[in-house]
Amino acid sequence: GRNILLYGVPGSGKSWTIEHEYCKPGSVVERLVFHPDYTYSDFIGQILPAVSDDGQVSYKFTPGPFTNILRESYNNPSKEYILIIEEINRGNAPAIFGEVFQLLDRKVEIRDIDDNGYPIGTSEYGITNMNIAEEMYGKDRKTEKVRIPSNLSIIGTMNTSDQNVFTLDTAFQRRWDMRLIENDFASVDSSLADAEILDTGITWKNFCVEINKIVVGNSTRMTSAEDKRLGAYFVHVHDLKYDDTMGDLKEYDTLRVKETSGSLTDDEKSRIAVIRDAMRQNRKFPEKVIKYLWDDAFKFNREIIFEVNEYQSLEQVIHAFMYASGTERFKVFKDNVRDAFANVEED
Repeated sequence: GRNILLYGVPGSGKSWTIEHEYCKPGSVVERLVFHPDYTYSDFIGQILPAVSDDGQVSYKFTPGPFTNILRESYNNPSKEYILIIEEINRGNAPAIFGEVFQLLDRKVEIRDIDDNGYPIGTSEYGITNMNIAEEMYGKDRKTEKVRIPSNLSIIGTMNTSDQNVFTLDTAFQRRWDMRLIENDFASVDSSLADAEILDTGITWKNFCVEINKIVVGNSTRMTSAEDKRLGAYFVHVHDLKYDDTMGDLKEYDTLRVKETSGSLTDDEKSRIAVIRDAMRQNRKFPEKVIKYLWDDAFKFNREIIFEVNEYQSLEQVIHAFMYASGTERFKVFKDNVRDAFANVEED
């Protein structure tokens, strides 16, 4: 068993890597997500009241997902178990693990003395936790030390650009095999990489690469610039598709005025419904990507890529993007950014 922590920018392919490189056929996988309100009790378990049929109240330990997978992996040593913790730094991981933190030290070799017969991959040191021990070994052995079995691996993911998250201290990180997931298009399917963004003629790969060049090129002006890059998998290919039934949105504005006054004909009601369906599709890219660039990546340096003299709010930016067509949608960006998109497409 191993502890592996995959980290990188949002959309770099961390979850994809887990599924394709670490989860083998036959592996038993448990997946959970840490968040700011997630606690030790949620993860390990807690003592809760239980009412019997005769109305008597008793208190019993109710195991959490970590204790459950410890029990299952211990009782099924021939199977491989994987606990996947997504967004591990969105919760207070050291507090969530508590004393179980000690179990993350894994045995890497069999020593001649004091190896206690535990195989490589088992926790190097055991801890005393009678609640977990009783779940794993049974009531008669609840005083035994608890260890992570060698057939249980823990894989975490961490977005390096997340704000308002908990930091993972050195003592915690050193107990994991850290792996940076590189943000490139080498393994990205062409159906996504070469997909055009709406009706602009600009592919997702070229847009992403050029934006990321600008991000990295302004590292002296931006805090943690490398972590602000767009991940290759930041969007789904469906987010890029264009619904041409939307038409010119000036028509939509006219219909909205009539709708407000209650004077739409049946045909116009049908038409405005079609336009709204198309708008929901066509807004996916700006609401996900442009919003990220405005609110996060360039939050304190919007003038680097946006025409801030023309557009002072995200609302104005998305409105301009939606009401334009083709490459004119990118008029919300500065000329040098638009030129970069155009030049790379010509190449």
